Amino acid sequence: MLDGKAVRIGINALYLLPGRVGGSEIYIRNLVKHLAGTGGNNAFVIFTNQESAGAFDDAGPGVEIVLCPIQASSRPVRILWEQLVLPFQILRHKIDILFSAGMTAPLLCPIPSVLAIFDLLHVLQPQNFPRVYLLFLKTIIYLSAKSADGIVTISRKVMDDILKFYRVPGVKIAVTYLAVDHNTFFPREAKEVEDVRAKYSLPERFILYAAASLPHKNHARLFEALRILKERGRGTALVLTGARDKGYDAVAQIIRKMGLETDVVFTGWLPFEDIAPIYCASDALVFPSLNEGFGMPIIEAMACGVPVTCSSIEPLPEVAGDAAYYFDPYDPVSIADGITAVISDSDLRRVLIEKGFRRAAKFSWENTALQTLEFIMSYGEGSKN
Repeated sequence: MLDGKAVRIGINALYLLPGRVGGSEIYIRNLVKHLAGTGGNNAFVIFTNQESAGAFDDAGPGVEIVLCPIQASSRPVRILWEQLVLPFQILRHKIDILFSAGMTAPLLCPIPSVLAIFDLLHVLQPQNFPRVYLLFLKTIIYLSAKSADGIVTISRKVMDDILKFYRVPGVKIAVTYLAVDHNTFFPREAKEVEDVRAKYSLPERFILYAAASLPHKNHARLFEALRILKERGRGTALVLTGARDKGYDAVAQIIRKMGLETDVVFTGWLPFEDIAPIYCASDALVFPSLNEGFGMPIIEAMACGVPVTCSSIEPLPEVAGDAAYYFDPYDPVSIADGITAVISDSDLRRVLIEKGFRRAAKFSWENTALQTLEFIMSYGEGSKN
């Protein structure tokens, strides 16, 4: 409440491109749904784009949708609209606090502003970005972080990166972990698993990697680990999920070069209802990423009763705790050893599955929404800056 009245919280979701923005789409969809259940008498006004019409239709009571006349696929137009028009829309719709969920925010916001930052990949691995786009990202995200009153991020690792590279006051940042939808991610019945296996022509036994085809996802070393396993006589099939984005051709070329065409299956982008059954069909999740803000597939797999082997880089140990088998993501032999351990050692599998269930249970969207709302509301008393 602000001065005894209900608060109108604006949610800047102009960035959303359904099926194309990965974990940040899961984040905003679940956050909005659960904010509506924890917000009391407060109203939530979502500013979104033409491509996302209908994305929040199931958000529940207390949620208003403002469909803005832009397309997020045109990033320059979206950013210009966010900077030049959204501030006036905020005033028009009598918003009290703005929460920008996509790493950029109006720099001249007329009300208190809270920004979500998922990672600083553009700072940590600039070599993976085109030069002009990199300059754009560095500028707009840095200025958004500096101008925001508060910053929400998804792990202590990302918070440390923000403190190091952006030098914002620590009191300005809150860590609110991502979560898992326990109504979606749980062990599935055999028939459901077999149905999805048939739908995507999946092998009887396989390990799963759920990730976009981007350089930091480290596919090349994972494929080298597969080749090592074949040489050891312990070969296994690998299923890759994720949209066939701009990195797909490079990943496919590596597969052909290594002669792994019959060992790797691409499913492409998956509808939400098929994700959990595919986890359940797998022998294990392998997650060799070199840089993450959180690593959501790890807790999704755990919630489905699937053992996990993953990179030892932070924040994955922060997220997985003692419920995963870790390897050095820069060493294909270490990756191969991790895969062998989680698919061959029955005692280890049992322990990881049991610990995984307990670990995943610690992450709920209800808690994430409540913590996020409390942080947003803490900026509602008093004037801007």
